[in-house]
Amino acid sequence: MSDSNPQIKITGARQHNLKNISVTIPRNRLVVITGVSGSGKSSLAFDTLYAEGQRRYVESLSAYARQFLDQLEKPDVDFIEGLTPAIAIEQRGSAPNPRSTIATVTEIYDYLRILYAAIGRPHDPQTGAPLTRHTVHDVVEALTALPDRTRLLLLAPLPTEETRPLPEFLDRLKKQGFLRVRLDGDIIELDGDEEQSLKRFAKKLPKEVEIVVDRLVIKEDIRSRLADSIETALRLSRTRVSALVQSPDADRDAGESWERHDFTTTFTNPDTGFSLPPLTPRHFSFNSHVGACPECHGLGSRLAADPELFVPDPTKSLNDGAIKTWWTGSKMRKGYHQRLVLDLAKHLGEDADTPLKDLSREFKRALFFGEPAAKFEGLSVHAMRLLETSKSEVTKRNVRRFMSPKPCKSCEGRRLRPEILAVTMPHASEPLSIEAYTRLSIEDALEWIEHITLTEQQHGYADEVVNEVRKRLSFLLEVGLGYLSLDRQSGTLSGGESQRIRLATQLGAGLAGVLYVLDEPSIGLHQRDNERLIGTLKNLRDLGNSVIVVEHDEDTIRSADWVIDIGPGAGPEGGEILAEGTPRQIEADPKSLTGAWLTGEKRIPVPERPFLDQASLLKSRSLLIIRGAREHNLQNIDVSFPLGALTCVTGVSGSGKSTLIDHILRRALSRHFHGGKESPGEHDGIDGLDHIDKAIVIDQAAIGRSPRSNPATYIGVFGPIRDLFAQLPASRTRGYEPGRFSFNVAGGRCEACQGDGLIKIDMHFLGDVYVTCEACAGRRYNRETLDITYRGKNIADVLEMTVSEATSFFQKIPTIFQKLRALRDVGLGYVKLGQSATTLSGGEAQRVKLAAQLGKTGTSQTVYLLDEPTTGLHFSDVAVLLDVFYRLRDQGNTLIVIEHNLDVIKCADWVIDLGPGGGQHGGKVVATGTPEQIAANPESVTGQYLAKILA
Repeated sequence: MSDSNPQIKITGARQHNLKNISVTIPRNRLVVITGVSGSGKSSLAFDTLYAEGQRRYVESLSAYARQFLDQLEKPDVDFIEGLTPAIAIEQRGSAPNPRSTIATVTEIYDYLRILYAAIGRPHDPQTGAPLTRHTVHDVVEALTALPDRTRLLLLAPLPTEETRPLPEFLDRLKKQGFLRVRLDGDIIELDGDEEQSLKRFAKKLPKEVEIVVDRLVIKEDIRSRLADSIETALRLSRTRVSALVQSPDADRDAGESWERHDFTTTFTNPDTGFSLPPLTPRHFSFNSHVGACPECHGLGSRLAADPELFVPDPTKSLNDGAIKTWWTGSKMRKGYHQRLVLDLAKHLGEDADTPLKDLSREFKRALFFGEPAAKFEGLSVHAMRLLETSKSEVTKRNVRRFMSPKPCKSCEGRRLRPEILAVTMPHASEPLSIEAYTRLSIEDALEWIEHITLTEQQHGYADEVVNEVRKRLSFLLEVGLGYLSLDRQSGTLSGGESQRIRLATQLGAGLAGVLYVLDEPSIGLHQRDNERLIGTLKNLRDLGNSVIVVEHDEDTIRSADWVIDIGPGAGPEGGEILAEGTPRQIEADPKSLTGAWLTGEKRIPVPERPFLDQASLLKSRSLLIIRGAREHNLQNIDVSFPLGALTCVTGVSGSGKSTLIDHILRRALSRHFHGGKESPGEHDGIDGLDHIDKAIVIDQAAIGRSPRSNPATYIGVFGPIRDLFAQLPASRTRGYEPGRFSFNVAGGRCEACQGDGLIKIDMHFLGDVYVTCEACAGRRYNRETLDITYRGKNIADVLEMTVSEATSFFQKIPTIFQKLRALRDVGLGYVKLGQSATTLSGGEAQRVKLAAQLGKTGTSQTVYLLDEPTTGLHFSDVAVLLDVFYRLRDQGNTLIVIEHNLDVIKCADWVIDLGPGGGQHGGKVVATGTPEQIAANPESVTGQYLAKILA
């Protein structure tokens, strides 16, 4: 690397587990930071580089501005030279706001609202007939097209309520300079002698009042005057102007009739009288009362009583308590309502000892929606009435437990008013409303907008807006999100998808000279889509930016300009620079753990398979079968999962994996076993539930929201440790209970720092500073509590132990040893028992959850659901993760894993490959079988990549 190249020089970085490292990073290059999970990659990239870049920017602002900005903690580093303004694009998911969609967060929807307001074509929502309106230009063109010497009377029609009382109204007109008014078809001259003409309106007021704005004769130079008069008429009447026309050949003395022409600036259907005001961008916003559906206020859904939540177990009878409601906890109310239900059953001739699922459809309808003859209101009706009328918040909260969001019946989930949904964009083949357009996938939306039809005049003001929409769609397509629909709620996106949307936004910004820090942008991407993402990162670099990526993906590492390998281990065993250089230099460096995996020196072996083919596996195992899955893009498919096996669900991005496993299987299992509220996606049913007893989702979400949460509390080992300390003779003598050894409870903890060990000092417009508590020296407990020791260690000493140290220390206490051994076995021996959960990486948090399962006495009938468990994991970590999977499977449990990592897929017992494409081009089962069978299937895109790694 030449000294003439601009560089970022980091000296003495000690943030978290970094061991006073110094490193030089080339600027304006694509740099990958890699290493095992917990080695210090994020500490260097985000907590040091980005934090210092953001801190310097904030400190350049005024003290007044700084108090309104969140500030990151000042990193523990001696000096950073050559740092440019920094932007972090992390893998955090979006907040679950039902009003936030892909179209809104990318501002595409804002441009669409402008476009539809400017050139949208309204229709009558009842008949579908186009609505027409006229501009001043349209009226001028229509009237000047009449023959020369045609006489015109321009009229401004007014609502009659604005003309009361009539004499005063006419006085105002005279003062404004108007000379004539037309009342019920008769023209009245406002010359001072109009009293005689108005006598007939003394008792009966006129039904039509029109101001005569101008009298003209069509000729060559009349356009300017005509336009001014039309604008005056529209200003008076707001939306309407009328013209009485008399042809040049008419006999004026004979008083031949005048022909009337009406014009309006509002959209109108002349046949039905339906009208629409001039459209503005607000009309197309579901966040504005102007355009939002008045029933659901733009949400597209409303809370409604869900019959399935009332009946958690339909195999029970009415007498056995099949029905669960908000009154179940009260004996008196439960007895009263139970009698009402039994009376209803008796009235309809049903047996109260028969399982509810076998009772008649008529009874079920009456149970939920009422039966007047039996004076039974119905559970759903009763719930809705309580929600709307009850003044008790407790009652409302209890009732909401039996409700779930359902599509709004008024707008059918489309969020907008019917008249706005009837506005379409002119298009060469398929005019669409704004709502129908946002239902398209990003790929199809880009294709559609290329073919909208604009007039020459519309091109002048719409081209720029169309180009903005096109540009943003292109960037989203470029980062591999073409399968997502524009109306997809942001809260339903994975962390990887949210990150790539932010990446596309940055591409659209076109900034240069910026330091971009990204966290595994390849998350959720199939190998087929990864190449396009790498191209996007290179485009960002080519704009003149430094792109630093924390990544484990092999293709991304090989495509980097520079690689920094951190390790050798995790936590205290990491934090060192093992190697740095080009990918080839990393491969050649014997100290680089990553290099050994890149060269193939290290690799994950394919395990011996107990099942050699599809037939033997399916015959030897019970099956969990999803039938008729048709949610989102799933095309009415049946999918079988062998129980007691490790199954990988694969497919290109958007093929339907998450819909199948998360929206259907997870929600159905959650509702069946745990009474979950989320409604499963559309499917006919699931067979084989009697072969399992619970379902557990293991994701990479933090194991605790509070800094007080730690691995010991999560896996349940801190309770037995506190019990052990409470049983010591010294504790019994002093009367100490287990709570004495909790830093969350007053009594044993240090009250000066409330058990935190640190004191927060608010520096106002500077970043907050944390200093070690002087009272307890950071040990969290008071002196009396620390006096109690077990084998020479007090409770604070135990929390400072690593998992490996604690496993040896407590090896003679089975209840503690078993749980700690599970943590050690998943590769977390370096983590301290009292380490804050918020400092754990996503991969570490996931392994803590797996350890919690390994440490339990299982039933061998558990289904574990995992969505891309290799996120954030190095090649070495993946090998450890697979060992955990094998142990859980060998206990008889079932693992169903959504995964793109080929090392995991090749080690699975069974693979279900969805596709063949994403979005509307996916949703089918392309192939099922062992990894070798998938690799041999020419129709499987996953198989093409799997074949290379199995070769």
